[in-house]
Amino acid sequence: MLGENGTGKTTFIRMLAGLLKPDLVEGSDVEIPEFNVSYEPQKISPKFQSTVRMFLHQKIRDLYMHPQFMSDVMRPLLIEQPMDQEVVNLSGGELQRVALTLCLGKPADIYLIDEPTAYLDSEQRIVSSKVIKRFILWRKRFIRAKKVKKELTLVFCYIIF
Repeated sequence: MLGENGTGKTTFIRMLAGLLKPDLVEGSDVEIPEFNVSYEPQKISPKFQSTVRMFLHQKIRDLYMHPQFMSDVMRPLLIEQPMDQEVVNLSGGELQRVALTLCLGKPADIYLIDEPTAYLDSEQRIVSSKVIKRFILWRKRFIRAKKVKKELTLVFCYIIF
């Protein structure tokens, strides 16, 4: 989703994530279908009081050590570098890469990533965009391989790279 500053992109993403309730439309509540959502917010505040390794192990245990996830997500995002550092001591770029890894590591119907390249240098912006694109292509194949929920047929997502 693209738009000028202040046009409501983050607000819309937060509504889709179920964190904000939309306003009334013509006096009626707006119903947003419930989905299993993985959400990476625009502003990330590190609160976990342990290492990146423990954080990922606790939060995404299923994919954390999966060879495909490691090669497609963790290696390109250079997650091995800060693995033994405390989450609260990470730089903005390191924290962004860990947050993106966490978001992509959660099983979800919809992935909402707000400003995924914030705090990253130019090279890592390109790498993270490629990681997201590759992940989406992998997920698309995965979703086709299982029965898709009826509600998902109502959602269309176009991603521009």
